[in-house]
Order: sequence, then C-alpha cells, then structure tokens
Amino acid sequence: MKKARFAIILCAVLLAGLPAFAQNQSGNPKDAYYKSVPIAKIWTDSLGYIVQFFNSKSQISTIYVPLTWFHNGPASKADMVYGNEPGYPYFAVYWVDGKFDHISLFVLSDYNSPTWGVWEGSGDNSAKFNVDDVPREF
Repeated sequence: MKKARFAIILCAVLLAGLPAFAQNQSGNPKDAYYKSVPIAKIWTDSLGYIVQFFNSKSQISTIYVPLTWFHNGPASKADMVYGNEPGYPYFAVYWVDGKFDHISLFVLSDYNSPTWGVWEGSGDNSAKFNVDDVPREF
C-alpha cells in the first residue's frame, strides 16, 4: 500500500514539474514556408547573381541576388550550396511570418556546366541589384 501511494505521489510530482521543461514558444515563427524552383541559368555579375527560371506560365523570369546578401553570418539573406546532386541547380526562397527571410541557391560545383554563365550585358545593373527581397511571382 505504501508503494502504491509513493508511486502515485511521484507521478503527480513529475507531471506537475513537466511544464517547467517546456520550450519557450515566443521566439518561434508563427508561419514559415518555402518555395523550391529549378534554375534554368545562373549568371555571375560583379554585383551578384542573376538567376533565371521558368515561371508557372512557362516563361523565363529573373531574380537578382546581390553579393551583399551573402556572408553576413546569421543575418545573411542568401547562401549558396555547391554540389553535383541530380536535382541541382535550384533555389529555395524562405518566408517567415509573411516576410522574406532568405534564399538558398543550390548550384552545380562545375562552372563549365551550361547552367553557369558570365553576364556581359550592356548597361548598369546596379538598380536591379538594389532589392530587399525576391518577388513572389513564380
């Protein structure tokens, strides 16, 4: 009988103490989602990367990813992952709480691949690279 009481009291104390070990939910995002899109061509420019892809209307769309978005530690808006996986190249755009969070470019590590190119277009692209996020039209 004493063992049963002791077990019941021990279970009650453990159950009462469990909320003390719960994670704090206030720092977690309420709504986070991403979109993965295959890349048709990625161009290098002195200001960043010009990424071309087929949109939902089977037309080529372009996004501009400035170099300033890379290598800022946890505050980076962009990162690049090199590899030779069968699904490469593609990019993934992440939104948290409805706002742009960051973009990840998953690219082929072989720069001789036909998906890579060097932008030699005429004109100044600085206005096109002066962006804060990526468009949502995919």
